[in-house]
Amino acid sequence: MEEKIIGIIQDLTGYKDLKKNKEIDLLENEILDSLAFIELISSLENEFNIEIQPTQVDPNTWRSINSIIDLVKSLQV
Repeated sequence: MEEKIIGIIQDLTGYKDLKKNKEIDLLENEILDSLAFIELISSLENEFNIEIQPTQVDPNTWRSINSIIDLVKSLQV
C-alpha cells in the first residue's frame, strides 16, 4: 500500500524524493497543490476502493505520506 500511495503522489506531482522522507510536509513544500490534491483523492478512492470526504478529514492528514497511509488504512476497515 505504501509503495502505491507514494507512486500515485509521485505521478501527480512529479516529485521523486518521497521515499527518502515520508514525513516531508507536502503542503508547506508546495509538492501537493490544489489540483493535485483533488486528483490524489480521486486516485486513492479508485485504487483502494474507499470513499474520502475531504470535509471530514483533518487538513493535516494531507501533510505527509505517513498520515495519508494512515487515512487509507482507516478507511479500508
